[in-house]
Amino acid sequence: MATVQLVALHGVPAELHRELQAAATRNHRSLNGAILARLTASLHASAPGTDALFSEVERIRSAIDPIALAPEEIRVLKNEGQL
Repeated sequence: MATVQLVALHGVPAELHRELQAAATRNHRSLNGAILARLTASLHASAPGTDALFSEVERIRSAIDPIALAPEEIRVLKNEGQL
């Protein structure tokens, strides 16, 4: 794979620079290596499709027991500050 020389980034906020440098150190990478790894990962990441998201929502909903309250029970809970 051919490589090219990247120019220095300008205007990087100091806090972001510190966070990137800390992440690079934790991962035993240079700052440049850490940035390249993050850029590569973001370009190759795939977002879940709509079908996958709906399936996950349905899975979660089926795991939750529905709460059935009568209107009077809701009123009482609201008056008690519980809703």
